[in-house]
Parts: sequence; structure tokens; C-alpha cells
Amino acid sequence: MRQAGLFSAVTSAFIIEVHSHLQQDPNDVTAALLRVLIYKIDNTTFGTDTPALPQWTGPPRTIVQVQAILFASLAASLFSAFLAMLGKQWLNRYASTDLRGTATERSQNRQRKLDGIVAWYFDHVMEFLPLMLQAALLLLGCALSHYLWGINITVASVILGVTSSGLILYIFLVAAGAAYESCPYQTPGSLALRYLSRRVLFSDTPGSDSQTTAFDLRCISWMLQTSLDKTVHLSTLKHLTTMVALADVDPTLVVDCFNAFVGCVRVRSYEVVVVRGLEELAAVSALGLFNTISHLLGTDPTSRILEDLHQRYSKVFPPIVNFHGHQFYHVMSAVHCLFTRSRERQPFEWSNYEPSAHELAMVSRNLVSLARFKYQRAQQMKVPRWALRFVLHSFSLNPPPPTSVVANCLSIVAIELGCDVLNAGTAVSTDERYVCTRQMGISLTPNQCASGADLEPDN
Repeated sequence: MRQAGLFSAVTSAFIIEVHSHLQQDPNDVTAALLRVLIYKIDNTTFGTDTPALPQWTGPPRTIVQVQAILFASLAASLFSAFLAMLGKQWLNRYASTDLRGTATERSQNRQRKLDGIVAWYFDHVMEFLPLMLQAALLLLGCALSHYLWGINITVASVILGVTSSGLILYIFLVAAGAAYESCPYQTPGSLALRYLSRRVLFSDTPGSDSQTTAFDLRCISWMLQTSLDKTVHLSTLKHLTTMVALADVDPTLVVDCFNAFVGCVRVRSYEVVVVRGLEELAAVSALGLFNTISHLLGTDPTSRILEDLHQRYSKVFPPIVNFHGHQFYHVMSAVHCLFTRSRERQPFEWSNYEPSAHELAMVSRNLVSLARFKYQRAQQMKVPRWALRFVLHSFSLNPPPPTSVVANCLSIVAIELGCDVLNAGTAVSTDERYVCTRQMGISLTPNQCASGADLEPDN
């Protein structure tokens, strides 16, 4: 409110200076009358030039335009000061503490005030106040440039240059704030532009939520590192397992999932024992570990995080360890094979486990990514047998697995057969991948699913 009052005083000074040009100058009228009086006394003074009284036709068009802009600037600044005064009154009323009533009634009253602030968009109204003051400043700069241009171009160029530079800087800040949510230079224009871009312009663009996904992953990593509450870890890891895409995942999230899992288990005589009461957390953290580590192996197989995690894993779990009898059996067996490279030494027994539909879909999706990047592209190796056994087990389920699992399993088979299923950098739906693998002639009969003769690798 103080800034608005100061700005109004500055604008008023310029209005007073320019206001005299809206009326006829009395000095010009006096000079004209004196010329006529002298001509009446001695008509030879002016020769053939007969003086006459000037006819005033109104102020110049430029002065009218300048005054209109200045008054608009003054009105905007005064109105912003008025709203700022009202806003201060509203905030004082919200911050006031009721002295009457019980603690429950006072709490309900404050909650009612907060709900009203949210429902009536109070924050947007308060953000509108500085926007009006910024508009008033822009109008003042335009008026001064227009007024001084007819007096002195050099002086007007200085005002015009400063005003243009400030406008360009403001537009850049609005664009930066709209493009990056983490940008600290947020303005009401940035919020409005981001809202329009999401709702109108880019509502159907794939991957428009990639920044939100990456931000969620960083929040998950922060909560796992900061909180010591196992309930918080469980809720956080459950949310992680529901995320389909891991765009721009932070490699440290793999370590966080590993730490959460290690905190739930103990290794005794090559047997993995889960701490009582942490069975669900162990299963969820193991699934999150497999999800993140398979994604990291596909996107950055040479990551330093993987090397450090391999050393830590070797210290906790021996080369031969038994995960039998736990919900995380198949997930941790897959992780164990990735770290120990003992695919043939420790065969999988998928038939002894019946995963849920969500867990089956997540494992199949990560195995596709792992087979495509790590084995087919990075190392030019065959798909491991434990992954193919997972395919056979999935097709032998009764009832059959979901369509997405079928598409993922067929993709694993296609990679094993040496087919370039799809470009690794292309994001497609499971239905498109399913059609692609079917068009290549990949079909599994019940006999093939039972035997797996055509799917087992030679090495």
C-alpha cells in the first residue's frame, strides 16, 4: 500500500505538469491583445501584418493521449492502494483470535475461515494487486515516452529504452516461470500461462507430466532418506510401485529402496528372515528396488551408483542365499541374479508363487526394459533363462494374465528371437506392442508353454 501511494504521488506530479496544455495558455492571449492594442495606436509598427486574436481549437492530440494514459496509470495505482488496504483488513480479520467459545469451536471457526479463503480464491486476489501496480508503471513509462518524443527525441529515447528493457525482462521472467515450476521468479502471468498451456495447448501431448513425475520421484527419495517412521516408508514405497513411468529417476532412489529392504530383513545361515511386523514393508521395498534398478540398468548401466550398490549387496547377501517362503521371493531372486550373475546356479521356481495382477504387470514391464537395453543393446547377450521362465509361467496362469502382461511377455520372446520389437526410445501402448509381436508371427501354444523347448537359450 505504501508503494502504491508513492507511485500515485509521482504520477500526480506529471499530470499537473502536462495538465496546463489541456487549456489555452493565458500568456498567449495577453500577448495577442497587446499586439492588437499597439496596432491600434500605431498601425505602421507591424507594416502590412495585421494582428488578430488567436482562435483556440483545443489541446494537441498528443497531449490528450498522454493525459489519458497518465490518468489511467493514476487510477490503476489508486485502485491497487484501495485493494491493498482492503486486503490488509481481510488478513487482520483472518489472523484475529476468537476469545469466546470452546477450543473446538474456535478451531472450527479458523477452519471455516481457511476453507473460505480456498473457496473464494483469496490468494489470486492478493496476487492481482502487484499486477495492477506493474501495469500502472508500464503506463507511466509509455506516457512519458510519448510526451517527450515531441519535445526532445534524445531524452525520449532514454525513457523509451529503460521502459522497453523492463518490459522485455518481465516477459522473460513470466516465460521462465511458466516453463519451469522450480523457477523462483513466479508471477500471476506465469501461473496463468502454465494453466493455459496445460489445459488448452498441450493437453494431448505425450509426456507432458514428465516434470511432475521426476519431481514426485525426488520427493519419494527425500522422504525415504529423512523419515525414520516405517509407516511413512510403507506409504511412500506403495506410491512408488504405482508409478508406471520413471522419467529422469534419481539413481540415489535405488539406494533408498535397498536401504529400506535391508532394514526389514536379516540373513541367518543363508536364510533370509523378515523382522516381525515388517513383512509388507519388505515386500513393497523389494518391488520398488527391482523396479528402480531395472530402469537404471536400462538407461545407465555404467552408473557409479550401481557399482557401489553391488559392493554393499555382496556384503549383506552371500552368493547363495535363500529367499523361499517370502512374498518377495521372485523379485529378490531376480535382483540377486543381477548382482551375482548366477543365473544357472540358482534356478527360479515361478510355479510356487502366485503374484497379484499389479505385481505381475510391473515385473513383466521391467523385464522388457531390462532385456531390451541390457542384454539386446548393451551387451548383445541372450535373454536370461529366468526371464524366459517368467514368460512361460505367466502364460500358464489360469485365468490368463492381463493384456499388458501378455504384450510384455511377447516382447521378451521377440527380443530372445533376435527381433527388433520397437525402437527403445519410442513410447507406445501395450496394445501397439501386442499387435507388433503378433504380426511378426510370434504365437505360443499350450505345448510350448509347458515345455519351453523353443524358448530356452543355448548359452
